Amino acid sequence: MMRRPSLAAFALGAILLAGISPTAASTFLKVDIPTLKTMSESVVQANVVDVRSAWNDEGSAIFTFVTLEVTGRLHGTAEGLIVVRVPGGTVGEFTSEMEGAPKFQQGDEVVAFISRWDDGVAMVAGYAEGLSRVNRDHVGNLILKGGLADGMPVSELGRQLARSGR
Repeated sequence: MMRRPSLAAFALGAILLAGISPTAASTFLKVDIPTLKTMSESVVQANVVDVRSAWNDEGSAIFTFVTLEVTGRLHGTAEGLIVVRVPGGTVGEFTSEMEGAPKFQQGDEVVAFISRWDDGVAMVAGYAEGLSRVNRDHVGNLILKGGLADGMPVSELGRQLARSGR
C-alpha cells in the first residue's frame, strides 16, 4: 500500500524550501507626489556628472556614489552639487544589485527627490520612484521618464509640488 504525504509534511517541505531560497524579496509602498515630497528635503533637476562604486568600510556591501550638478530646484533648497549614495554597484568583478534602487548614468539629466540616510548622506527618496530622467519631446518640452512622475512634463511636476504645500 502506497502512502500519500500528509498535508503537514507538504507544508513543512514548503517552509524548508522557502527558508533556503537564495533570493530575498523587497517590498516598496507605492506613494503619490505629495507623499514623496513630504519624504524629501528637496526636489532637484540635475545633471549626473559622476558615478562611482565602492565597498563600505566593513567590506560587506557595495554602494554607488552619484554626483549631481543641480541646474534647477523644484522644491526646497539644495547645494549646487549633491553626492547621493545608492545601494549596489560594481567594484572589480563583484556586482551587487538591489531591486528598486535608482539607477544613474553619467551624462543623464534627471529630476530627483532628495532625502537623507540615517547617517546624513544624501539619498533618493522612494528609491526608483523618486528618480526620473528628463527627455525632450519633438517640440522641446521637458518630459519625465521613469519613477513616480513618468510621462509628466517637468512644469506639471513643479505645479503639483507647489500645490501640495509645505
